[in-house]
Parts: sequence; structure tokens; C-alpha cells
Amino acid sequence: MGAAYSLPTMPDTASPLDRDLYDRDFFAWTQDQAARLRAWPEHLRPNGIDVANLVEEVESLGKSDRRAIESFLEFVVLHVLKLEFHPERQAQRHWMREVNTFRASLRRLYRQNPSLQAQRADMLVEVWRDALGDFRRDLAVDAPEHVAGFDAILPPDSAPRYDVDTEILADGWYPPPHAG
Repeated sequence: MGAAYSLPTMPDTASPLDRDLYDRDFFAWTQDQAARLRAWPEHLRPNGIDVANLVEEVESLGKSDRRAIESFLEFVVLHVLKLEFHPERQAQRHWMREVNTFRASLRRLYRQNPSLQAQRADMLVEVWRDALGDFRRDLAVDAPEHVAGFDAILPPDSAPRYDVDTEILADGWYPPPHAG
């Protein structure tokens, strides 16, 4: 039997406070680990380690949480738009329950990824147009006679109507139905 093979290691430059980054902020940990893998000197890398693809995989772990947050934000916005502008009032309770569920999912993801919570306002801007477009398409099917009035209030290129902290993420906040 040959000698046991040990992997060369990079010097550990993380402070003791950063060692628990994985538990404190998963997204930040994935980005930190990807940067460390990129910085790993080629001459210290063991043969066969596919660093380029390994970096992509580690980064994608964190990015999946980012995509989930964006998706839940978009769902909250879509349902808040329904609560405010959709003429169907019988579904209001259902939409409110949906908003509550999406907010709870966002809270869990933000607890695990505080660095992504810091990006919440930018993410709202990113998902706003998609949610607005989804609502407009739903409205065109459910109540086409209301689309023109909605477009006059919120044209496709409008900025987000709701504040991310005091409205979108605020437990118990729902817009009043639009009078119109």
C-alpha cells in the first residue's frame, strides 16, 4: 500500500469570528468560500480538483437562496397588487393567507442570509416589473374591463408602489382595496 495522500491546505486567514459564518450567513459563506477557492494558488492545488466548476457550484448554493428570496418577494408583490386592485373580493382572505406564508418564508431565508436581507430594497426593484406584468396578465383574463384603469394608475414602467420594510415585509400590512 502506498503512503496516505493528504491534501495541501491554504493558510487559514479567517478570524475566529468568521469561522461560524456558515451558521450566521449562508449566502455570505458561499461567496467567501468561492473567493477562497479562486484565490487558491494553482501550485498548491491537488491534481484532479476542478476548481473552476467547484467555485461555480459553491456560488450557486448561495444564489439559490437569493433566487428563492426574489421569488417570494415577487409573490408577495403580486398578491398585494391583487388585494389592492383585483375586482374579485371573495378571494381576499386567500390572498392574505398567501402573503402571510410568503412573508414567513422570507423571514426564515433572511435569518439564514442576513447579507441578502441587506439587499431587499434592490431585490424589490428587480422583481417589481415581473410581478406587475403577472398581475396585468391575470387581470386581462379575469377582468379585462379593468386593465385600462389599472394601467392608468400603474403603467408597466412604474417604480415600485410599496415600501419593502413598512409594507411588503410588514406583518399584518395589506393595502386597502382600490376604490375605482
